[in-house]
Amino acid sequence: MKSLRNKVAVITGATGGMGRALAESLANQGVKLVLTSTNEEKLAELRMQLEGKGASVIAVRADVTKEEQVRSLFEQVAQAYGHADMLVNLVGLSIPDKIEAMEEERYDLTMDVNVKGTFLCCKHFIPVVSPESGASIINIGSMAAKRANPNAPLYCTAKAAVNMFSQGLAMQVKEQNIRVTTLNPGGADTGFWGNRQVPREKFLLASDVADVILFVLASDTRIAFHEISFESFNAL
Repeated sequence: MKSLRNKVAVITGATGGMGRALAESLANQGVKLVLTSTNEEKLAELRMQLEGKGASVIAVRADVTKEEQVRSLFEQVAQAYGHADMLVNLVGLSIPDKIEAMEEERYDLTMDVNVKGTFLCCKHFIPVVSPESGASIINIGSMAAKRANPNAPLYCTAKAAVNMFSQGLAMQVKEQNIRVTTLNPGGADTGFWGNRQVPREKFLLASDVADVILFVLASDTRIAFHEISFESFNAL
């Protein structure tokens, strides 16, 4: 495993359960962090927490579905660090409902957050990569992309799209020495579920997902991980 010290990582959805766990894990590895979320208060709190432990952190409020905000995010990355080495797209959204009850606006929001947001962040990350360093993009899919869920067919569709987008992108950016990996975790015990009644005893921990992300990022850049699907052993 290679050292990640002084590498620059951009994490979207940084204030969620997985985002916080990953930010803490990467900070412990000496990674320079660029954190983004739409929750400015939680973003500031996370930045202060990590800086208190000696981490180098930039926190930028950004809506990943808005291109101007994503462009500005990566301009700030370039200004602060000159380049970026890693992008982890953790932003995700599911709105469970019966299809006949689903308004068009909720369809658009599901696709925009999960698919468009991933596309825009990848688009603006690529120009700030140093080709000689070997960069990594990790897009978060879901086991729902592999196993249909009757409660959230739109979410399943969106995450399946993320998988296919990542596969095509990986072929495009290979010559730029950028790896692209999709992670498809099963259910994780985070705030993603809101007050929905779900079997949390069968779920992954946020730190489990962060561990898998860290494994991919710290692996030798000659290894291409196309996708990794995983879930809690208790879910089997």
